[in-house]
Amino acid sequence: MPPDHGGEKLDSDPKVNQSTWDAFSEQPYPIRRQFSVLHRLKGSFWSHVKSALTSLVVFPAIILVQGALSLGYRPKNWKRRTEDRSDFMGVAVALHSCDGPRLAREIEALGVRQILLRFAIWEMDRLEEHWGFVESLPDCEFVLCVMQDRQHILDHELWYKNLNTIVKRFWPRIKDYQIGQGINRSKWGVFSSDEFLAFASVAEDLRGDYPEIHLVGPCVLDFEPIPFIRSLLNGYRIKWDVVGCALYVDRRGCPRNRQLLIFDFTQKIYHFVACVLCSNRASHRFWITEVNWPLEDQSPYAPTGEKECVSEDDAGTYLKRYYEDAWESGLVERVYWWQLVSKGFGLIDVEDDGSLRYRLAYYEFKKMLVSNLPKPAQLVEEKEAVGR
Repeated sequence: MPPDHGGEKLDSDPKVNQSTWDAFSEQPYPIRRQFSVLHRLKGSFWSHVKSALTSLVVFPAIILVQGALSLGYRPKNWKRRTEDRSDFMGVAVALHSCDGPRLAREIEALGVRQILLRFAIWEMDRLEEHWGFVESLPDCEFVLCVMQDRQHILDHELWYKNLNTIVKRFWPRIKDYQIGQGINRSKWGVFSSDEFLAFASVAEDLRGDYPEIHLVGPCVLDFEPIPFIRSLLNGYRIKWDVVGCALYVDRRGCPRNRQLLIFDFTQKIYHFVACVLCSNRASHRFWITEVNWPLEDQSPYAPTGEKECVSEDDAGTYLKRYYEDAWESGLVERVYWWQLVSKGFGLIDVEDDGSLRYRLAYYEFKKMLVSNLPKPAQLVEEKEAVGR
């Protein structure tokens, strides 16, 4: 029996267990119909206040560190990427838009070695299917992303039971586990940072039986510093062995475009790394666990509105620049592209007849995986040419 972590008991509202999964875009549907804004704020208001105050207090230190990183400072105890691009470049996949054997063949054909595999906690009956997929790729290194639902956020006993079952099945083949997904989006079942941190702290109980386990998180979506900082600077037991986030920049178009006049993609990296350096609950390792650009004319498979969607040619160009800038920063250990096969955002398209079509982004990814990335001087010249 796991210890009590102070979380709420399972809500009696039947809507808690209601399926809201969008199979087209591989994400939950918005939950506005199940839970009103007031319902979501009930009991979580002070958590949001604490998150804001935490960010306000530590913000000056973060800005100073970000400035130092911009000027070339690199902490000695930071886990740097290797010079091996096959260790730096990964793909995130799920057994939803493509069956396991076919997906495994495409991974082998691409030549990618680093795989982040999504597993939905509400699909425990598919555990053996996912294990078979992992076994079929003995040369790949895996991270297992355990995606949560509202039921498991509230019921810590059930969460511990199922998480322990998952880790036991994959151990020791997989030692890296991402705890949760999209924790700053209520559609993923999390209504506050405190709620997530109590949920994530349950995973700490696994260290007794699995001392070599690595917990990856908090996996905040997009560039949202407030929940990111709160998840790294707090009094909860959870300790992140690897800091991971889904650092999307698709709403800006090119990753070298700026947000709030300052934050292009490189500055966003510096800002998040500064947050890690100012934290008390994280090791000095940084992964980008998810990124893509949604593709135009692919509704309902695209995960965003048409306004944010780009052409396949632009997506290939942006992928190249994203990986180049992450590589050049020297602070990002790994970047996973989500995902390999998907109509709305994958490197590979699924045609109506079930056949696969390789997009420009696929060829850009493969070319970068096997060839030299540009030297720093080349990147500076290219950034100046595109006006950043």
